[in-house]
Amino acid sequence: KMKKLKAVLYLNQFYAGRGGEDMAHSGLEIDAEAKGPGIGLQAIWKDEMEIVKTISAGDNFINLDANYELVKDEIAAAVRAAEADVFLAGPAFNAGRYGVACGRVCELVSTELGIPVVTSMFPTNPAVEMFLGKVLIAVSTETAGGMRKSLPQFAGLALKLAKGEALAPAKVDQYIETGIRINEVDEHSAAYRVVAMLLSKLNGQPYVTEVPLRKEKQVAAAAAIKDASKLKFGFVTTGGLVPKGNPDKIKMYAADSYGSYEIDVDTFNKNYYESIHGGYDTTAVNEDPQRLVPYTAAKDLEKRGIIGSVAPYFLSTSGIGTNVGMSQQLGAAMAQQFLDDGVQAVFLTST
Repeated sequence: KMKKLKAVLYLNQFYAGRGGEDMAHSGLEIDAEAKGPGIGLQAIWKDEMEIVKTISAGDNFINLDANYELVKDEIAAAVRAAEADVFLAGPAFNAGRYGVACGRVCELVSTELGIPVVTSMFPTNPAVEMFLGKVLIAVSTETAGGMRKSLPQFAGLALKLAKGEALAPAKVDQYIETGIRINEVDEHSAAYRVVAMLLSKLNGQPYVTEVPLRKEKQVAAAAAIKDASKLKFGFVTTGGLVPKGNPDKIKMYAADSYGSYEIDVDTFNKNYYESIHGGYDTTAVNEDPQRLVPYTAAKDLEKRGIIGSVAPYFLSTSGIGTNVGMSQQLGAAMAQQFLDDGVQAVFLTST
């Protein structure tokens, strides 16, 4: 008889049977048995695989960075000790906090332990955009009412990963398209396939492209400023300007963070600031940081009543090679910082 494969499952407080929203703050728990959806998953796997541990935590608890930092090593250690063949989280359906928690723990297990991971979400769950490409995401229904419908493909993907089998295309195995293409041998050459595709297109027949174009979201421009003299302005730069020594360790390429730096007119000069951007000649900026963040010029506009006021700090990152998802994340965080400070308009200087 073949040895059963081992799985570890992550659940939130609700699906682990610990309570609802009143328990969303509850800490980490590790159980040596299947719970909630895990029981349904095991029923699908029959004798092939079993859940040897269920890890659970409250959604509010795990999504607080300070708490996550406290428990992430414990999570990794529990999965390592279980000698798991695969790690699962969810299904999270369309629940945002739960989705983010599932994505985080999956990414942790994948990077720390190299164990295959899979979660399950509805395609519009906000966590999908955050973790797509890093974590395999099975397609679930929108709500838990579709649990029975969602578990078979979730279970199937987990079993394939545990066995080390190759995945079929996204539409076949029912996971959210990752944009990663795997090479495979086809009986027809590329020239034959492209002509066949063109003929189908010209004749109005169905065809499937091998290289789907990315669909970017359209972002509506903000309304034009009518009266700048009443507004508080802030400075943002993607030109990589930082205090000398780069205290926040912002990357020169593919940045995943930004810095917020107070401006003191007496020290806002080449002795104290430098650009760490890896994509343009920074000589001019390193001679005078105000070429990138013209703060005294803005203060002059303030004195003349052309603008209302200027925030006494600037936000900075290096805008080169950062992917769209991370750019959106950084932009949203910067915007929130400005909104919290009452900033109503922004000078955005680039390279």
